[in-house]
Amino acid sequence: MTVVDRYQHAHVSDVRPARRRRNVRRTGDLVTGLGPTIAGANVIMQLAHPKVGHGVVESRVDSGSAVKHPIKRSRTTGTFLAVALLGDDEDRAFVHDELRRIHDLVYSTEQSPVRYSANDSRLQLWVAVCLTKYFIDQFELLYGPLSDEERERVVADSRWLGTTLNVTGDQWPSSYAELQEYWAAQLESMSIDPPVRELLQRLSDLSFLSYRLGPAGMLAHKVFGRQMNFLINAGLPDEFRHMMRWRWSDRDEHAYERTLDVARVVDPAVGRLVRTLLQTYIYDMRLRRRLGLKVF
Repeated sequence: MTVVDRYQHAHVSDVRPARRRRNVRRTGDLVTGLGPTIAGANVIMQLAHPKVGHGVVESRVDSGSAVKHPIKRSRTTGTFLAVALLGDDEDRAFVHDELRRIHDLVYSTEQSPVRYSANDSRLQLWVAVCLTKYFIDQFELLYGPLSDEERERVVADSRWLGTTLNVTGDQWPSSYAELQEYWAAQLESMSIDPPVRELLQRLSDLSFLSYRLGPAGMLAHKVFGRQMNFLINAGLPDEFRHMMRWRWSDRDEHAYERTLDVARVVDPAVGRLVRTLLQTYIYDMRLRRRLGLKVF
């Protein structure tokens, strides 16, 4: 079931009362309390590109590993998103140079099943488009489809997700329709190989936390892993769910719709908190730069 399908099956009067439906002026306005769970689904979508997936699995840059350094990875990912969407030109230039330096170290070897370079703008375009859908999906799940005008504004504003990497302005979709066309064309070449699927499964059920946190991480996996895996599975389009070899039943769909009902009630407060946190990543980055501390 797609985001729009879920919305159409809900009671519109319960989902989009005027007092809750924010005016979307830019991509950052789409941030909701649902975002952290949709993020996991979006990572799967990104890594379904074989070159992106193997690049992450084979990366020799341990400092950026979500398995080995989950807290740092969360901070640096948040910093990139915040700077791309809410930062100024100087912030974006700094992050662009830092990420290019790090990505220079991520490239395929003779043993790699596919050839890749993390600085390839074509791969970064896929990642940036996935991130654009991440922001759109989390909002539309709670508040229903964006208007045509809002979608066009979001696509234009989201170009920073690409150009803060190596994506050039002329590579970025010029409209929502063009973004959808790009997405549909790319789906034909998506697949998830066993090593990539294994990593994604560990990230989804929180079992990866045992690497860094030991028994405490294993406890988190046992207590929260099944629910987190359910929420991530819920946020996946069917094509990617099949690639992960996960199932989704009508019973699961009904359970998720109840989860969304609760999320709609608490989002005005929780969503505001998440949006505030996004802004703090920029302040943190600027402070680290002044103090001479590493950001990435």
